Amino acid sequence: MFSWDKFLKNLSNNLLGIVNITSDSFSGDGLLNKVDTIPKVFESASKRDIKFLDIGCMSTKPNFTMIETEQEVSRLNTFVQSKNDTFHYSIDSFNPIVAEEALKNNFIVVNDVSGSRNENLMDIIKKYSSGLIICHRSHKSSFLHEKIEYKDVVKEVKEDLKRQVDYVLSKGIRKEQIAIDPGLGFGKTQEQSAKLLDSIDQFVGGYPLVVGYSKKKFTKLLKASDQELFTYCEKQGVSLIRTHFID
Repeated sequence: MFSWDKFLKNLSNNLLGIVNITSDSFSGDGLLNKVDTIPKVFESASKRDIKFLDIGCMSTKPNFTMIETEQEVSRLNTFVQSKNDTFHYSIDSFNPIVAEEALKNNFIVVNDVSGSRNENLMDIIKKYSSGLIICHRSHKSSFLHEKIEYKDVVKEVKEDLKRQVDYVLSKGIRKEQIAIDPGLGFGKTQEQSAKLLDSIDQFVGGYPLVVGYSKKKFTKLLKASDQELFTYCEKQGVSLIRTHFID
């Protein structure tokens, strides 16, 4: 059974490196057409002392296009063929078939940006006793990037996350398997995302907290460098900080 508490204690830092096996990543670092450079990814990660990598095989940027399951699995297998087993891996996917393929190949966490609403995906996580990152998604939203009008974005995101956690627990997933992510940039305006990051301490406590602000436009509103934001998140008690590290 995966335990975030045990896993995090054995990491040398709180960096979660982002690896996109796509051609249309918003950050411009997708490796789909540069698969021969995948071994260099591990070199770059080692230089940054990043030991935990989040692998995404379908872009979920605003206005993204869904791809066929077979295509997402094929991209995952392209990565797996070059996988370096000295690293730990999460799969950034909300597709149960893709998630299972990753877990069969010794991935240990499913990073579900869709809000953990898919019962079949919950069954896969339960079957493999993997970790889960629950990304916030408003209970009012009908699609991933739908902008929601919040009266109090911090309060309402916390309430939504509690609903999401309660649902996941009701499906038989254990507390120690769960981490949460406030979903910065997902279905939120730049101002809402900036407010959430500025109030990130309010999400620390019950479950390990994962934050992803790397290369997102809203950070300009905070007038802080990447290093200042990283230090701030560390001091506030954030467990994992998703970061782009591929040049």
